[in-house]
Amino acid sequence: MNQQQFIEELENIVMTKKGSLSPDSALDDINWDSMAALEFQALADEKLGKQLDPTEIGICRTVGDLAKLAGVS
Repeated sequence: MNQQQFIEELENIVMTKKGSLSPDSALDDINWDSMAALEFQALADEKLGKQLDPTEIGICRTVGDLAKLAGVS
């Protein structure tokens, strides 16, 4: 999965318009909540084969931080 595909998946998770997110988008500015974090964790596990620690997800502040954590470049 490339970064653009990752961002599109994240847009679906936070239920926002396609093309509205970028790596610099702050999680505080989007519909990022505990359910979105769980869905992101499931995305990382199912589509990227990454087991993520919820604590590490909680440290992320931007979409780019999430991508880096998930190993998406």
